[in-house]
Amino acid sequence: MIPDSLNAELLNISHKLENRKQIAQKMQEAKRVQAAEHIKLEATKQRMNEEFQDVKDLETFTLKSVWYDLLNKKFTELEREQAEYYQAKIRFESQQNKFDSLSLEIKSYEAQLFDFETIKVQYECLVQEKVKLLKENNHPRLVDIFTKQEELVKIDAYKNEIQEAISAAEKVLGVIPRVIEDLKDAKGYATWDMVGGGTMATYLKREKMHKAKLGITEINYALDKLRRELKDLKPDLFPTEIKFNTSWEFADYFFDNIFVDMEIRERILEAYNSTLSLFNSITLLKEKVIAEKNTQQALYQETESDFRKLVEQV
Repeated sequence: MIPDSLNAELLNISHKLENRKQIAQKMQEAKRVQAAEHIKLEATKQRMNEEFQDVKDLETFTLKSVWYDLLNKKFTELEREQAEYYQAKIRFESQQNKFDSLSLEIKSYEAQLFDFETIKVQYECLVQEKVKLLKENNHPRLVDIFTKQEELVKIDAYKNEIQEAISAAEKVLGVIPRVIEDLKDAKGYATWDMVGGGTMATYLKREKMHKAKLGITEINYALDKLRRELKDLKPDLFPTEIKFNTSWEFADYFFDNIFVDMEIRERILEAYNSTLSLFNSITLLKEKVIAEKNTQQALYQETESDFRKLVEQV
């Protein structure tokens, strides 16, 4: 037999966990609003700084100050600029207060969610206790309960694999911008070298080429890791074939003429375009993997809800 007190406690905690979803949603919405407010805050801050600079230009000895002084309009213009500065300052402080209030609101939600973790542990212990009693009494719904438990374990394991793939994609994306910048610089120096840049242009070009090649080695290492992680995901959604052309070598270490320089610049350009294309591909891939993670998270929550109801009702 299942004690009534156990069922009552399970039901009580279950209701509290439902409130957790609402708080999590409120926190996400607050973070979304805060991100938008941060953009507004930065724009308002920039405007305030510009107005302050206008006031400073009139208060100090500058060409602007001298010009208005000659026109006998300095005092009037200074008053106008000061008024605009104070208005901009008020808008900034108001925007800052709104942003700070959202930060406090988010911290409050985070604290509440942290408290729910303790409640969730209590709930899991009660569920396991009830499942144990059902097993001892050979309850007919025991198979259904264990089936739901197995589904949750599988979904959770798949979610972990997805997160590993996301982390691997982020490592690739973390390296690529630096390599793109080095290749861009190398391309510029290669153009300079072609039009007679001399020893300095050649030296700078080779320096950037060397850094880019080291970076591409790092990219390939991170790509191998990403490919391995993608193999654990659904092959129809995430193919492990990722195109990246890195078969480029350089010859002007020993030869120095316009034809070699043109060829070198062309190969640098190919590497640059290939790396840029890879960045776009991995960015899209990451977005796709994140979408799959969200899908699995929703499925997990739905299955978990079914499991809780099943355990509570039997």
